Amino acid sequence: MGKKGGSFATTLVLALVIVVLSVGLGVGVSRFDFAERVPLIGPLLQERPAQTTTSPVVVEGIRGLDQLATVRVTESIIVTRESGGDFLGRLFSGEKVLLVATGNVEAGVDLSGVGGNDVRVTNDTVTIRLPEPEVLSASLDEDKTRVYDRDYSPLNLRPDDDLVEEARSTAEERIEAAARENGILDTAETNAESSIRAFVKALGFEEVRFE
Repeated sequence: MGKKGGSFATTLVLALVIVVLSVGLGVGVSRFDFAERVPLIGPLLQERPAQTTTSPVVVEGIRGLDQLATVRVTESIIVTRESGGDFLGRLFSGEKVLLVATGNVEAGVDLSGVGGNDVRVTNDTVTIRLPEPEVLSASLDEDKTRVYDRDYSPLNLRPDDDLVEEARSTAEERIEAAARENGILDTAETNAESSIRAFVKALGFEEVRFE
């Protein structure tokens, strides 16, 4: 114990002597440059970001990113709906609706559901199991959706307003389907991973993995 303590004290004294001599000779010794040249004192002078190594803190932070993990797209389609069956039906109640529809589809990953079992912290690495992305909403933009054309048979005296509602419902379904085909779920997953990766690295971790 005596030898180790003496060795450490001797090394520390030599390091301090180097600092004094450097200053005396007019050599600018910055805190960070000096830290690189003197390994013993370097760790004492260098500033390192605090690292959060507990899973609960990471989990709570991920839950708070929920709104950042969403993506919204706009789709436009044309929908037609017709009523009337056979010849007589078309003659007395036939109707055709042409709807030009624009709608918004929002998708995301429900990060509020991430729990302690979904996050593992190992040294400088965080491994996260994310929920599957999902469509959160699909709705028509009322300012941009309209009935473009509406035709009636010659003897149709009672227009069917339900036909317009059917066209609107069909438009919502097709707009959501178009968004799915265009990869909205993949984009939502990518956005979630990007938001989480930036947050976790800001805590001081080096690597973020997703399962």
